Amino acid sequence: MNKLKKGEVILFPTETVLGIGCLLDRECAEKLSKITKRPKNKPFAMLLSDKEDIKKWVLEIPSLYHPLSKFLPGPLTLILRGIDTLPEGVLSENGTVGIRIPDYKVIQDLIKDLGLPLIATSANYSGKPTPLHTDEVELEFDRVIPGRAGSGITSTVLDISNDNPVLLRKGMISIIEIENSIGEEVLLGERVPIYILYVCSANMCRSPMAEAHLKSIIKDLENVKVRSAGTIAVSGMPMSIGAGAILEEENIEPHHQSAHIAKPILDWADIIFVMEEEHKNYLIELSPESKEKIVFLGNFKDKNRPEEIEDPIGKGIEVYREIFREIESANKRVEAYIRRKFK
Repeated sequence: MNKLKKGEVILFPTETVLGIGCLLDRECAEKLSKITKRPKNKPFAMLLSDKEDIKKWVLEIPSLYHPLSKFLPGPLTLILRGIDTLPEGVLSENGTVGIRIPDYKVIQDLIKDLGLPLIATSANYSGKPTPLHTDEVELEFDRVIPGRAGSGITSTVLDISNDNPVLLRKGMISIIEIENSIGEEVLLGERVPIYILYVCSANMCRSPMAEAHLKSIIKDLENVKVRSAGTIAVSGMPMSIGAGAILEEENIEPHHQSAHIAKPILDWADIIFVMEEEHKNYLIELSPESKEKIVFLGNFKDKNRPEEIEDPIGKGIEVYREIFREIESANKRVEAYIRRKFK
């Protein structure tokens, strides 16, 4: 540990990705900036060993911190108002600091032994992909702490330094999970996209209608991506004749090819809208970690409405029309929710 105290830069694993860092110090921050080619206006995060240490480095603990503390230690970086004695490169120009407590005992023990936080970032050049294995790291460092990085997904970065929480980077903890924890909606930072997934059974009626309709009413939002899939879908099939007819009535392009749901699609999505309880259960079994971001489309943002939306397959055009109206109503609430995030 003596070398580290003299400014040694170490490569180390966490429960998310490989990190690179050194002891909390201005000269070390400058050295780390040169190694990672990180812009000066992009400060490094502080890694602490325990939640109790946070109060030593911030001006105040905001009320939003308390429901979020259940994620710590873990893959969440919180942006707070930092004390003014923090060095440049750690304290931002507007007086904030990023704080993370890795859920990785080796790193927690290292920080405890040092008696000071580490300053760190992911082990890649700024803006480049993050490697999972030490032999893929292109950066200069002095020593490696053995171990394997966890999920390969970066920590979620959430700014709670002001009244309105802002998601600055998506990560392991979904936006829906955060909102459920704090009981309020989260804004999205500049250039942070949001990915919406609709899921039904065959991906031929409800989910493609929902996908096409939402796309038609958010054309102006470049940071929103929408897709759909089915739990029993045969990939490459067109939507049903009834669904296509309804979309044409609404002057919405009915072009569609079905897709069978798979874990990578669930990982891609920030919010997963399902039509029935059966779909929710199937997705949770397929990807337990996606559970918190699965919600019913039917009663989204209106719990007075039914959760489920009926499958119109094999029924008359009037049923399709009725189901589309349910989807349209729900999607207007989805649209309003999305637009609030880009204020």
